[in-house]
Amino acid sequence: MGKHDHLISFVPKPDNPQRGHEAIMRKIAWMDGSFMPNAPYFEIMWFTGDRDPNPPTHTHTFDEIFGFLGGDPEHPEELNATVKFFIEDEWYTFTKSVVFHVPAGMEHAPMVFENVKKPFIHFSGAGGPEA
Repeated sequence: MGKHDHLISFVPKPDNPQRGHEAIMRKIAWMDGSFMPNAPYFEIMWFTGDRDPNPPTHTHTFDEIFGFLGGDPEHPEELNATVKFFIEDEWYTFTKSVVFHVPAGMEHAPMVFENVKKPFIHFSGAGGPEA
């Protein structure tokens, strides 16, 4: 092992699906300041089915990055699902892989997943331990 092992999560935080979403959400990896001192917040998960609006609209004191990536290695640009994401006062609809930035203080969420034909990957993250 190396001198920087304290920066590496060899065993990501265990899967902890949101109640009611166990059948459609599988956490791949997660880290944050509570898991690893001074670490930024970052999570990656699979979604395998439709999902009602969740979580409620909220804001943060930090910038956040979101991504939705198609899970078909032959066509990674295709989500094979419809993702609806609320930002400020507008709904955005995605059917292709996408990455986007939500600045600090901007209202965002919920997310809605519809017509999920194949699993897709969702990630989100923010810099710094305050996230």
